Amino acid sequence: MRIGILSDSHDNRETAGDALSLFLRERVRTVLHLCDVCSPSVLDPFRAAAVPILGVFGNNDEDRQGMQAVSGNGFERGPRVLTLDGRKILMSHIFDELQGRIGGGGFDLILFGHTHRPLTMRVGGAVVINPGEACGFTSGRPTCAVVDLETMGARILDIGNGAGLSPYSAESESR
Repeated sequence: MRIGILSDSHDNRETAGDALSLFLRERVRTVLHLCDVCSPSVLDPFRAAAVPILGVFGNNDEDRQGMQAVSGNGFERGPRVLTLDGRKILMSHIFDELQGRIGGGGFDLILFGHTHRPLTMRVGGAVVINPGEACGFTSGRPTCAVVDLETMGARILDIGNGAGLSPYSAESESR
């Protein structure tokens, strides 16, 4: 199962729609949003395409009830733990909120946003990802991530063209 990961949309409906198009081409089955969606209408294309979207609230998400209505109650306060396709996932908008949960949690995937800077790395047995900023306001380069939960291969992608920034494959890691 492939999942898409977004963070920091900041009301940019155009890049959110472009990310959805990219996720559909990548055959993503669920999207995880690490928030700062800001306006619930950013999530409308995901609902229209019937792509499940789950997430955590960010520091700029003021209309949380609206986000819940559009996503089918898919958002929670972070840190959030969920299991998808047998993989244990820990997610929060801000990395500091994860500090007490990372060690010994047996997580396969750890996700955070907020910094607007893409990152992929391994911490112990977990793949850690910050998908960067979906809005592209800070860097001028909107990005997202796609993770194959079967292989734990992860890629940070440019939203506009789908070109990879920093492919990351867990198979190439020595343990």
